[in-house]
Amino acid sequence: MNIMRLSILSILLAWCLQSIAQETPIAKINYVFRHMNDTTQRDKFTRDEVSTFLGKYSSYYTSVSNEKFNASLKEKMSSPSFDGNILLNKNFTPAKSAYVLDTEKKNLQHIFRIVSDEYLLEDTYPQLNWDIQEETKEIGGYSCQKAITTFKGRTYEVWFASELPFPFGPWKLHGLPGLILAAHDIKNEVIFEFDGFELIEEGTTQRIEPSAKAVKASVTEVEKLDKLYAENPNGYMQSRGGNSGRVVAGTPGTSFTFKSSSPGSITTSNGSNSVANIKSISIKNDENYNPSKITNNPIELIP
Repeated sequence: MNIMRLSILSILLAWCLQSIAQETPIAKINYVFRHMNDTTQRDKFTRDEVSTFLGKYSSYYTSVSNEKFNASLKEKMSSPSFDGNILLNKNFTPAKSAYVLDTEKKNLQHIFRIVSDEYLLEDTYPQLNWDIQEETKEIGGYSCQKAITTFKGRTYEVWFASELPFPFGPWKLHGLPGLILAAHDIKNEVIFEFDGFELIEEGTTQRIEPSAKAVKASVTEVEKLDKLYAENPNGYMQSRGGNSGRVVAGTPGTSFTFKSSSPGSITTSNGSNSVANIKSISIKNDENYNPSKITNNPIELIP
């Protein structure tokens, strides 16, 4: 048994002594998510990097692409050679929805993000019926077993690892006697590829819950706000009182939002406020990443 597995077992033992009220993540699993959102362009997929933060009773699924992108931008601005010009290639489309799943309370919380604003929407706890198969294979060094379920109009094939005793996985997929390491629907239109499993250091302040700034809203309200942002980003910022960050124009059809402690500023690792030093920003899709802007094939085919 290697050191990683020993660490997992020791943390799980301590974790079992926690109360539900103290739920914090002890590990996370990373996936590369791909979605064929437009069936008229079947060779094109949206792409995202996502993670599920894992607790004993609950999990938190979210996109981490923007976080990594912001880190890349900050690194460039902190460099001594920074000349005020930023050129970044983008190969992802961050999901706007995140989910907190609680298996004890049978509760699912849907967090919808518009820039740095978060809206809390009502959602239905997913009840999944699994058919566990005999077929096995290895993923990421873990022995996995196959399982199948039908959910929201799609049939999913997943691979779960019993030695990682978390009943969770990507998105809303959950309920197996082990962590789901990979999943896809049988048409290969929705795909979650394993991208690593890691333990989270003890003493983390992160909680498996919506952030304090998440506000309750109806689906209708959020749809209107999302449409406003898509059509007029700066107009959306003004309607929110300028508290969502600052949008800086890049190449035609693109924009980038600086997230910071104070509107309109970003502080780099050397302590300088670098927004005023920016001469130009060019953010464009990688030449190999050109997903359709049309969605006629949502992940959930059935509401």
